[in-house]
Amino acid sequence: MVAGEISAALDLPPTNLSFHLKTLTRAGLLSVTQEGRYQRYRANLPAMLDLVAYLTEECCAGHPEECTDLSELSGCVGGACAAAGPEAVKP
Repeated sequence: MVAGEISAALDLPPTNLSFHLKTLTRAGLLSVTQEGRYQRYRANLPAMLDLVAYLTEECCAGHPEECTDLSELSGCVGGACAAAGPEAVKP
């Protein structure tokens, strides 16, 4: 999505959003490409899924079954998102 679309969808001022997008990009959770005057951000789904798996394992003290099933909440049932990869993300 283009930064302006993200800002409008989340009802965040562009300056606040810019800070967060830059941080997520540095962390490798987003990629950004320049398209004329706009910057298009794309989610790095494999990295995000790895992060969720790590947090589930670590935050649940080795008992991920006690944590909320985040894959169902995210719509990534059955590992479909992991198999799709970042190229499957529509801009």
